[in-house]
Amino acid sequence: MMTDSATIDDSPAMMAVMERAGEAGVDIVPIIFDRFFAEFPETRALFPHVEAAAGRMVNETLEALFGLAEGAWWVNTTIVNFVDLHRNYGAIPMAQWTAWIDMTVDALLEAASESADGGAAWRRQAERLKAMIDA
Repeated sequence: MMTDSATIDDSPAMMAVMERAGEAGVDIVPIIFDRFFAEFPETRALFPHVEAAAGRMVNETLEALFGLAEGAWWVNTTIVNFVDLHRNYGAIPMAQWTAWIDMTVDALLEAASESADGGAAWRRQAERLKAMIDA
């Protein structure tokens, strides 16, 4: 179900980026985590077995962003749930949420060699996701 003009335009462009990234065969998971830990080294201790959570965390972020673009019925509850689950680790500064989302989008766009329409679509949805988390 589409909810506004931004979501109507964004999901096809976002899917095209996902397809190009998949065709490129670049594993963005370690790229994202390397960047995140470089910026927030204190968070590394929260991941004693990073490989156990890394792929799931990236997938959930991408799914949430794409779900926002599609106006998926499940996306709001899913975002509330994964933010709530992260409270088990203490207070997570908004700067870390913002960096995580931006790093995920950046890595995906780099893997797809995308900068124009698809990039703008992913970034619009990233801003929506950040606003939901910050609310």
